[in-house]
Amino acid sequence: MKNKFLTYALGSALLFTGVGCQRIIETQEPQQSIAASTAINSRSSATAAMLGAYSSLQSANYYGTRYLLLPEMHGQGNANHSGTFPSFGQFARRAILDDNVEVANMWAAIYSGINRVNQIIDRVPRIDEAAFTAEQRQALLAEAHFLRAFHYFNLVRYWGGVPLITRPTNAVEGTTLQVPRSTVNEVYTQILADLDVALASAPTTYGATAATKGRATLRAVQALKARVHLYRSSLGIATEWDQAIQFATLAGTGASLTTNFVSLFEDKNTVEAIWELQFDPTNSNSIAFFLLPTALGGRNEIQPNANLAGAFPAGDARRITAGAATNVRSRVKYFRPGTGDDHVIIFRLAEMLLTRAEALVERNTGTDLADAVTLINQIRTRAGIGNYAGAVDQVSLRNEVFLQRRLELALEGHYFFDVVRTGRAATTFVDWNPNQALLPIPFRELNANPNLTPNPR
Repeated sequence: MKNKFLTYALGSALLFTGVGCQRIIETQEPQQSIAASTAINSRSSATAAMLGAYSSLQSANYYGTRYLLLPEMHGQGNANHSGTFPSFGQFARRAILDDNVEVANMWAAIYSGINRVNQIIDRVPRIDEAAFTAEQRQALLAEAHFLRAFHYFNLVRYWGGVPLITRPTNAVEGTTLQVPRSTVNEVYTQILADLDVALASAPTTYGATAATKGRATLRAVQALKARVHLYRSSLGIATEWDQAIQFATLAGTGASLTTNFVSLFEDKNTVEAIWELQFDPTNSNSIAFFLLPTALGGRNEIQPNANLAGAFPAGDARRITAGAATNVRSRVKYFRPGTGDDHVIIFRLAEMLLTRAEALVERNTGTDLADAVTLINQIRTRAGIGNYAGAVDQVSLRNEVFLQRRLELALEGHYFFDVVRTGRAATTFVDWNPNQALLPIPFRELNANPNLTPNPR
């Protein structure tokens, strides 16, 4: 299934208002939303609502541009700000104010996505339709719980503890929306609870390749669980390594690395992808447009920098050229500014291999270090740079895994988070202030909700 999530959602009038409310245009009398009890009242409408829930991910304020690229430019880690948006410049300088529009819009886009899946979780068990089987209900609910876990994970790693909203909301609830922040541990507890529901009933396939990649399957749930446990390891919980290894292994089952690295992005929906967000010219993104120079149809708002380019060894097939290069291959991953239909690969096998390698290095028992080298060499061989030839000790391999994550996943939205969670921020960013690890809570949210507390700056 090519991605028609937004088309389906609009056709079924299933864009709900709430936190970060959205409006739809209808041929009937103007109204801000349709009651979930009316809109989600059958298997078909529940399925349409689920497809609509994916469209929140396509937002330019989420994986359609901002949430993907801003962590790469945050502190000029992998990219510099080369354009004119002052709000982007704040990210590059790590001087982000609480009235930054990008911060506010990312927050709103994610909570909008949460509200959509909350509607589904609330309504699906109430649908009275004989043909809607228990298995079908549980599969839809698993998908919704997965998406909610994914949204909250993206909130907690960029803002820390956030308000946990697990029921549907609407735009007129007033003080009932004034939810205080939960702790980081409480947010992770909710994420893991949602993933447990998803693991129990998530489908293994939706049929066609594009449908499997466009909608989250069991392997996507396993991949998110692996990523969550990798991040939770920074909280000092030793068993996180075991679970990261377990679920990264499960998520990678059935996938294989593409022979040619570039084909992973040129061909779309390859055997390596575990969950690939689908874009097409109708439901497009601005990623290539923001990255590419004007000569190639872009606006040159963000440039991969010399620090990133210099980290690639000679002959590395993944190499990304610094500056406003006029060679479209310099961007490798996103190169369709005219149509905006570059896909966004959220989970893929290479990440799972590196997750396993990192967890093995940190666990460091028995043959863990040797096993980590074997996984690292799969990544290096595909990149064309040969096997790892350094020392096989925990410190050396820790650095190698971090480097390979940077090179393999460059411009995929991981770098800033990897630097922070591995404790490298003070040696990576100039004049690092630990308070800069989190974004400010948006001013408009603080102003509307007296129960919210700001992040220290």
